[in-house]
Amino acid sequence: MVVGCSHNILVTALNGSTGDPISNSAGENLDPISEAVAKASAAANLTQTASTWEEWQTVAQNWQEAVAQLETVPREHDPGNLASQKIQEYQKNLTYARQQFARLDPLKPAFNKGSRASQLTRVAATKREWEEGVQGWQEAIAHLKAIPTTYPKYPLVQQKLTEYERNLTFSEQQLSQFHPFYDGIAKAEEAAQLAQTASTMEDWEGIALLWKQAIAILESISPEDEKATLAASQINRYENYLTSTHQQIARIDPYNRAFAKAEQARKLEKTASSMVEWEEVTREWQEAVAHLESMPPSHPKSAVAQQMLTESKLNLAYAQQQVQETDPFDRAIATAESATQLTASAFSLYDWNAIASQWQEAIALLQTVPKTHSKHPLVAQKMTIYQTALEYAIQQSQQRLEPFSASPAPPPSLAKTAL
Repeated sequence: MVVGCSHNILVTALNGSTGDPISNSAGENLDPISEAVAKASAAANLTQTASTWEEWQTVAQNWQEAVAQLETVPREHDPGNLASQKIQEYQKNLTYARQQFARLDPLKPAFNKGSRASQLTRVAATKREWEEGVQGWQEAIAHLKAIPTTYPKYPLVQQKLTEYERNLTFSEQQLSQFHPFYDGIAKAEEAAQLAQTASTMEDWEGIALLWKQAIAILESISPEDEKATLAASQINRYENYLTSTHQQIARIDPYNRAFAKAEQARKLEKTASSMVEWEEVTREWQEAVAHLESMPPSHPKSAVAQQMLTESKLNLAYAQQQVQETDPFDRAIATAESATQLTASAFSLYDWNAIASQWQEAIALLQTVPKTHSKHPLVAQKMTIYQTALEYAIQQSQQRLEPFSASPAPPPSLAKTAL
């Protein structure tokens, strides 16, 4: 029995007669009723066993055709409106059959999968979400392809199939961005970007780590993967970049740089004699100390660096002392002071020759004072004073060579003049 259908009408349809037969005045009017009863009988019989959408489609089609046949019966040949009543009951059976078809409609699961896939791809951001979206579109497409061409709405199936395949392609493209190959490329691009502004050892160590990660990701790609060959070529490039990065780290490692500066300072010390040369030695030790002091406690050579820092500071102090002792301006002042002291007690030719020699030495020292010296502006003034004193000492020396020289003139007073 068909759910929702009138048992009497079904029985009537199957028996081919009614309690109130429809009157007819022409033989041709029996055909629509007979055909309606035949269609109704076929629908009622199939209803008892229908389980697929194809069977319910046939049931619905038979009920629809039965209704169509009854609707051709003229009203004057149906005084009791029995045909109209049967049409109403057949319509109910038709509605029920269509409901069963809709319940089993093969397009329904395809639409459900497509709707779910659409929701996922609208908000997808992670690899897993895009994987779920791709799977959803694939399942929806599989449902659509399983629908036969006899499906009543097959043009809609084809339309949806085109739409879903386009959405699947887009989702697969998005998912491909999460392929390990692209992860490796992203790490490499980050390393290359940071290398443009890197300046410290910490910067370069971070870059080295990114190159290592990029290489490790690409090495994880299976040899059977379609991108395996391309990944292998990239690995070779990235390993070269990693080597260059390690070389850069070695160059700017504060310990290595301090060691190089200390070696250079020791080399210069062997031949240093002038203030300029000792100033260069001083600068090398200062830079060595600065590099050592910048080393983080986490540096693998931190303990050795502390010992080296102590030694470098001692060497720096010695170099600075040598700068003072070899300063030509200071030495000129000291020599001038010695000459002045000797002048106060000078008597013999030997004394005045010694004094003259010292003034000459003081002048010579002033002539070597570099323009960069902080006291260079005083050099010209000092040289004028020292030249006057030198001339006086020479004059006194010459007078000592004469047997009966006149009383010597008093020496120029240097007591009130800053030496």
